[in-house]
Amino acid sequence: MTEQQQRVNGYIERIERHQQALKLNDTRFVSRYQRYLGSTKTWRDRLCGRRWAELGRSLDKWEKKLAAFCADLDGASELTEFMVQMPIARYGEMAYDALQGQTSDRRVSWLIGPTGVGKSWTMRWLYAENPTASAYIHVNRGAKDSLMQIARQLARAVGSTEEAGGASTFQNVVEALKANALTLLIDDVHEGGVLMLKLVKHLVDDTRAKFVLGTYPTAWGQLVNGSTDAHSEAQQLLGRSLKPVNRQWLKGLTPKDVEAYLKLSMGGNGECKVLAEHITPQLQRHGNLRALADALETARMNADDDDGELTPELVEAAVREICPVEKR
Repeated sequence: MTEQQQRVNGYIERIERHQQALKLNDTRFVSRYQRYLGSTKTWRDRLCGRRWAELGRSLDKWEKKLAAFCADLDGASELTEFMVQMPIARYGEMAYDALQGQTSDRRVSWLIGPTGVGKSWTMRWLYAENPTASAYIHVNRGAKDSLMQIARQLARAVGSTEEAGGASTFQNVVEALKANALTLLIDDVHEGGVLMLKLVKHLVDDTRAKFVLGTYPTAWGQLVNGSTDAHSEAQQLLGRSLKPVNRQWLKGLTPKDVEAYLKLSMGGNGECKVLAEHITPQLQRHGNLRALADALETARMNADDDDGELTPELVEAAVREICPVEKR
């Protein structure tokens, strides 16, 4: 065996031991790890069969995939350079850095978009990159307009004491942020209702804390257009936000997002821009990045079955399969 074949053989042996430990047949094992193994035929016949001649021209690809699989099995972090290069992550980092230099009350930035554009990933990544200077909170649905629930979540995030009452617990949060002005990354902030937004405004006014707020387009629209007294008070938070508020992900992924994801997945293919323009509208209606990731897995599996290369045509066909065009 060549040196590369020896490395790949080692990865295959590691994965075979994992399959044996799980006691899964090939169908169930490949179904669980399809993003790494492709199809059952590829795993059993080509990889486990060590058919080096058949794998020849695609061995570089399989070495990378199997190395990533083994790294995952051995506990490597999934927060890789892959997603860091996406436009929403770059924007989130820019917004986070801009907040750090604010001396006025404009200390709020927004990430607005539907499920699947990368909001949550970006916020968790920002926290992972700044663990001592930030706090991450994923607001749960039970917190809607509940001072006690919201105050408890905030207190746990910033490390302040919880009291029997919501007001006293929230005051402890205020004091903690006065002493240590963290940047709070609040995901699904809309789940806390109008009260959550009013409390964030209060924290902006009474502390030097900064905020990155993640929300859905529908919730953003309700905040901007709400006409009740409660909404009017919450809308004061907009006056404390960095301008302009970025609305580019309101409808979901943009062609630039899809192009970037395709290039990272397929390599610097010049056809990625055209492909992205074709498939973005369907992805927006069917889950955004999740649908694109599923389509790429399907396209790779089809390519592997034919011992071929991943092509734009295969990807577009997979998107049509996963994201059917709606009949009017």
